[in-house]
Amino acid sequence: MTVPQDWSPSPQEAVQSFLARLTKPCRILVAVSGGSDSIGLLVSLHHALAAGEGAGHELVAATINHDLRAEASDEAEAVSRQCRELSIPHVILRWSGEKPKSGISAASREARYGLLMQAADGLRADLIVTGHTVDDQMETIAMRAARNEDNANLGLAGMAEAVLLDRRRWLLRPFLATRRQAIRNRLRQSGLGWIDDPSNTDRHYERVRVRESLADRSDVTLEAIQSAAQRRFRLAQDAAELARRHLSVAQGVLARLGPEASNEEADTLRHLLGSLAAVLGGRQHLPSATTMDRIMAMLDRRSMGRMTAGRVIFDLRRDGLYMHRETRGLFPIEVRKGVTEIWDGRYRIGNRTEDVVRVSPVVSKRNVAAAMFPDAPPAVAMRAMGVMPHIESALASSVDIDKASVIVEPILSPYDRFLPQFELILGCEFGLLFGCEEFPAAPIKVFERKS
Repeated sequence: MTVPQDWSPSPQEAVQSFLARLTKPCRILVAVSGGSDSIGLLVSLHHALAAGEGAGHELVAATINHDLRAEASDEAEAVSRQCRELSIPHVILRWSGEKPKSGISAASREARYGLLMQAADGLRADLIVTGHTVDDQMETIAMRAARNEDNANLGLAGMAEAVLLDRRRWLLRPFLATRRQAIRNRLRQSGLGWIDDPSNTDRHYERVRVRESLADRSDVTLEAIQSAAQRRFRLAQDAAELARRHLSVAQGVLARLGPEASNEEADTLRHLLGSLAAVLGGRQHLPSATTMDRIMAMLDRRSMGRMTAGRVIFDLRRDGLYMHRETRGLFPIEVRKGVTEIWDGRYRIGNRTEDVVRVSPVVSKRNVAAAMFPDAPPAVAMRAMGVMPHIESALASSVDIDKASVIVEPILSPYDRFLPQFELILGCEFGLLFGCEEFPAAPIKVFERKS
């Protein structure tokens, strides 16, 4: 990639900026694979703290052995030795068990984040940092653009600088505007080496093919990336404001958007509805662009009627748009003693009883539904009641269980595992509407609203 040298901050500048923007002293877990980016991040942070910058911060490190190559164990030990030389506490965690035959990149990424969370717990780290660079950012944007060329594609904002994992710990990317070549130059000047993973040149992987296609391109600029990120942030902020004015949620399952919302900015309304559909449907991803086109067309016509999309029923009536999970595909699950399971992507069920409990949809009753949803049309109320969780003993329906010992918590599927800083304000608004626990604030200032 041919990009002007002043296009991005140096590793030292990036780390100094990162430390200066942290809101409190932190124990920072550095995810170190042994590659140039993560070694560069570890060393840059170590040098900055040794020079007295970022007073009060501490470093710890972790290496995830994905156990996909014979050399992985030796490489992890090499990182461990380097951390000992720097007096940085370090752990190695291994992705054990059978590996999937397809989708290995996605599975590896999921396993890596889970193990990093485990490492952070063991090392009592406040946050996690990774060595993702602007080169990674360009590749990510190129892959997302290839899947959706629409400029409104949210993925064109790329990776967020800050992402909340599992609702409880933030992962940050201090090098996200820094060039990989600048990191390697700095390492060479310091007499330090790194490990090159052969998978980084294996054209079997989409990212490698994209990397090769970007080799001589300079049509992606930092300004364009930042503009897309700011747009996504403002879109979520405007959607949250729209929700505050026009959206209500009853019993955590029935959403109603007032008719006046149809006069709002189309892009804002579209983003709110897409995000809301993912929450109500228990889906981790928003509906496709084609699906959202159908939904927006129904609203544009203002013709009363009903459609189903993304496991959600959209019921447009004169008093507003009603949305709830469709009643099909609601499968029962059993939750063993002392275990927590997810039901339908919408509820976290924790069994603290001595029995096995069964979770299934509630059987709707007209009079009960009317009492639960007094402001909704009867048919809507019946359907909404039928997607709520019913808890009973799995042994026999006649056996009473201590329902107070069954913890039922609503979850926001698109946000509970990975919540990018772009969407935090909208996620918090949904949290209030659906009765979820608050998301912790990011430990770094990422965006400022620009009018």
